[in-house]
Amino acid sequence: MRLLHLIAVVFLAFSGCSKGDDVEPVAKAESAVQDPPAKEVAAEPGVVRPLPEGATRHKLENGLTYILYPTNKAKHIALDVLFGVGGSHDPEGKSGLSHLVEHIYVTAEAGKEPSRTVHQYMQRYPLGWNAQTGDDYTIIATVFEKDRLANEIEDAAARMGFLNPTQADLDREVPRLLEEVGNMFGGMPQLAVMNHARDNLFPSTTGHRKGGVPEQVKLIGLNDVIHWWLDHYKPSNALIVLAGDFDADEAKGLIEKHFGDIPAGNVPIVVDQPGPAKVGAIHAITITPKMPGAKPFAGIAFAAPMPNDKHYAACLVIVSRMFQNVMASGTQVMFSPVDDPAVISISAPLQPDKSDEESIAALRVMLDAAIKKPLTPMETQLTKKMLGMILGMVEFPRQMFQGNLYGVAYSIGRCEQLQVDSAKLAKALDALTDKDIQAAAAAIFDAKKQVAVVVKPN
Repeated sequence: MRLLHLIAVVFLAFSGCSKGDDVEPVAKAESAVQDPPAKEVAAEPGVVRPLPEGATRHKLENGLTYILYPTNKAKHIALDVLFGVGGSHDPEGKSGLSHLVEHIYVTAEAGKEPSRTVHQYMQRYPLGWNAQTGDDYTIIATVFEKDRLANEIEDAAARMGFLNPTQADLDREVPRLLEEVGNMFGGMPQLAVMNHARDNLFPSTTGHRKGGVPEQVKLIGLNDVIHWWLDHYKPSNALIVLAGDFDADEAKGLIEKHFGDIPAGNVPIVVDQPGPAKVGAIHAITITPKMPGAKPFAGIAFAAPMPNDKHYAACLVIVSRMFQNVMASGTQVMFSPVDDPAVISISAPLQPDKSDEESIAALRVMLDAAIKKPLTPMETQLTKKMLGMILGMVEFPRQMFQGNLYGVAYSIGRCEQLQVDSAKLAKALDALTDKDIQAAAAAIFDAKKQVAVVVKPN
C-alpha cells in the first residue's frame, strides 16, 4: 500500500489478504440475481452536504452515488472508489476479511486485465494510487493521464461487477497481508505503540483487530472472499469521486454505461463490538522488530470525537497545538480526521534514563501544555489551515490539484461518507472560547480516559 498524505499528519493505511481453502474455480463471479439496468435518479432527500464549486452529485437506480469534479486546475484525473465496508463489519472469526478483499480487489483478474502483483499495479499508476481498509470503509484510488478516462472507468466497473479471484491470488497476497499486520503490531515500534494503544482503547469483545487477526486470516477461504465481495463491494454500498481534467458529460455517460447494470449488493452490519477502554495501568508489550537496534516507544491514546460532536472544533484546536509543539522533536502525534477518525495518540522513543512511568508522564506534560494554552484570535485560523482542507472547511489550493489530486478526491469522498458539515464546523471554530477548550479537554483528554502503552524490543 502506498500512503498519499494530505496534510502534515501521520496517516496509517491498511491493505490485506489470506490463504484460503481449496474450492472449485469460479468463472467471472457475479451476483445470481441480476437487477434491472440502472438509470440516474434524484439524490435522496437529506443529502445536502455542500460540494466544492463545480462539483456535482449523482445517483443511479442501483444505488451507486458518484461525484464529478471537473476542473482545469488539474492536469490529470483521480478516480476514487469508496465502499461502506471495513474491518468492523468482518464476520466473527474472520477478522481481516475486508482487508483481504481490498488486496484481491486491486490484484485479481477483472475484465480485460489479468491477475497482477501489487508491484505491477503500482507500475500502472505512477502518478499515484491507494488501496486501504479502515474500520468502516474501503478506498480504491488511482491517478492517471486524462486520455485514459474511458479505460479506467471500464476497469473500475469490471472490478466492482466482474472480479475473478483465484486461489493463486490468495496464495500470493497472504504473505503481504501478514507482513503488513506484523509491522503494525511488532515489526515497527513506532507503529506498534500506536496500534497496541488503539487495541487497548477499543478492546474487541468479538475477536477483531485492526488489520486482521493473523490466525483468523489464515483460515479465510476463496469462497469467503468471493461472497464478501459479491455482497458488499457493490453500487448500493459505493461512492465514486472523479476529480481532475475531464468532460463531465463524457464521464457521466461512461459511468452510466459501465456501472449501470451491476447488481446493487447489500450494506453490511457492524459486528465488532468494543468493550470499555483499558485505562489505568501501563500496558507493557514485548515486540520483535524487523530492524536491529530498534528503539522502545511509549504512547498514550484517547478516543476522538466524531465531526458532529459538540467538542470536535475545540478538539481540533488542541490537536493543532500538539502538532506545532512536536515539530522539532521526536514525538509523534497521530490524528487522521478521515483515515482513522476515532483515535488521537501521542508517542515518543523511550529515553534510557527514564522509567516507563516517567516516559508516559512526559507525554502527558506535553498534552497538558497544549490544553492549558490560552486561545488566541489567530489560532482558529491556523487550525483551519492545518486541518481544514481535509475536512472541507477551506478551498483546495491550486498546487494540490497539481501535486496531490488524489487528496482532493479522497477528502471529498471521506467527508461525504462521514457527512461532515464543513460550514457548521468552520463556524464552530470561529466561535470557540477558552471555556470550550477546557470542556473538550475534560471530555476527551482527561487522564482517567487515557490508555498508556510501552513497547520494547525483545
